[in-house]
Amino acid sequence: MRLEHNHEHRPRPPTNGSSSQNGSSPHTVNGSVKNGTEANGFHTNGHGLEGARAQITEPFFGHNREEVTRILLQSLSDLGYHEAARQLADDSGYELELPSVAAFRNAVLHGDWDDAELLLFGSESGDFEGGKEAAKRGLPLAEGADVTLLKFLLRQQKYLELLEAGDKSSALAVLRMELTPLKQDIGRLHEISSLMMCPSPDDLRRQAEWDGADGQSRTLLLSEISKSISPSVMIPEHRLATLFTAVQEEQIISCRYHNTTEQPSLYTDHECSAEDFPLHTLIQLRNHSDEVWHVEFSHDGTMLATAGKDGLVCVYDTHSWRCRFESREHERNAAGPDISKGVCYIAFSPDDQYLISCSQNNEFVVLHTRDGKRVAYANHFDYPVTTAAWLPDSQTFVVGTQSSQRPLGLYSLRNPNASSSSSVEIFSFRDPPGDQNQKDNANSFRITDCTVSPDGAQMAATTIDNRIMMYDLRTRSKIAEWEMEDKLTSINFGVDGTQLLVNMNDGKVLALNALTGSVIMQYVGIKQAEFVIRSAFGGANENFVISGSEDSRIYIWRRQTGMQVACLEAHAPGTVNAVAWHPIDHDVFASAGDDRKVRM
Repeated sequence: MRLEHNHEHRPRPPTNGSSSQNGSSPHTVNGSVKNGTEANGFHTNGHGLEGARAQITEPFFGHNREEVTRILLQSLSDLGYHEAARQLADDSGYELELPSVAAFRNAVLHGDWDDAELLLFGSESGDFEGGKEAAKRGLPLAEGADVTLLKFLLRQQKYLELLEAGDKSSALAVLRMELTPLKQDIGRLHEISSLMMCPSPDDLRRQAEWDGADGQSRTLLLSEISKSISPSVMIPEHRLATLFTAVQEEQIISCRYHNTTEQPSLYTDHECSAEDFPLHTLIQLRNHSDEVWHVEFSHDGTMLATAGKDGLVCVYDTHSWRCRFESREHERNAAGPDISKGVCYIAFSPDDQYLISCSQNNEFVVLHTRDGKRVAYANHFDYPVTTAAWLPDSQTFVVGTQSSQRPLGLYSLRNPNASSSSSVEIFSFRDPPGDQNQKDNANSFRITDCTVSPDGAQMAATTIDNRIMMYDLRTRSKIAEWEMEDKLTSINFGVDGTQLLVNMNDGKVLALNALTGSVIMQYVGIKQAEFVIRSAFGGANENFVISGSEDSRIYIWRRQTGMQVACLEAHAPGTVNAVAWHPIDHDVFASAGDDRKVRM
């Protein structure tokens, strides 16, 4: 905002981006001082015709000079450099905010709710002490701002503070005369109505999940409302830091080999070297005598588990790459030469104490990772067990099979019969439920893979008839079902639970929205037409997608853009069946192939 020469003195309002927590004066709140004698870290500018310097208006390297200057004023105050901010304002002739914005800020921070609403929305009467014109106009709002919601937020704070102060009659009047007529968020209105029954201020704050008038509630309210005020008069909080973050994120996304959690320097343009990326074989593990079908790191990165067609499960120490133990449970349990003993899936529990293995001889086994001894076992299936996924408690897990009678079951290690190692089935997911005594249920589904969200709230499962089914594990009910174009062989949740990664025949690797099933990104290049191929998120901040392929190669892409990072020759002449990225050391990933080897 440029200085108007018809004002001899104009108070300098505070920034909306500083607080005592981010380096500003300890006497300020979100850039303002409660006694109103200082604003934005410096006193009112007080410069008029005599002292005003000629204002430079030409662009700053192609950018609007006023916008740049006002953002710098905000940032200097954020950093606590109030004298520098004052000097910049004097030199430039630009103010950070209009006096009406400062008045609104102070009204919110001091709990003057009637004044705050008048200043924000204006009044036809203009009857407002200390600023009639400002009150008449109100503040310009951002495009799409919800006026009713803004009124609700202000009046809700007013209502809560009256309740906290013990003035229930005034609070009731606000509820009936000011909040209810808005007809905004009826559910929330019912919630705050019930707060009238709170016996004490502490109980009120606890039930409302609100820290009170003396906490940060007013500052948080101001921050929320500021998002709906036009940035031309109220710059969004910490704007320069936001711009810096956007630049760094763009450089990270566009950098092919960026594989670190460290933020790029602001001093130079960022580009990582291929030498910093894991493109070369570190070691080969050769304990298997046949095709290796699956590979997985423990969550703490200290162990690597492998499994394959020979029925062997190996667990390695990732520091020495020596085998800690081998398990041949599935080989011993094979009923005869016609029964495959191949282990098609392995998974560590979240606490890394247990490892479950699923076999084509219609069984699963849970081993203790300390010594490789069996702690649980089940063989009541009539078809191969194809997949398993642990819940966060490390005691409960889901098992998927190709049996229509027991396609998807929830199991627990907590067996009331301490003398038995049999695992207890808690719940069986069937659709339709089917007859427990029936040998087969032709209308049910059969599972190829499943995954549980990191918080344990949801499960996704893929079926042999090309469906993805989503379940709420708290209610144990199906919440969504999506038909896909081709055979599904692999599915994984990302670390934040918002995305699913799936492999399909016809060489498709897709990232899906876990809520809607819509395709977010497709990763192109792999060959998949006949065999089970698995993919995974991985690398620093899970910024990469990695997949096996039937052409003996490992493919790696940038997760956000789908840009191919590498195509590595790995397990010629056969298929790369599975891949896994080290969860701690982002410079290491593992692959398993038909050549009987595991490559690091």
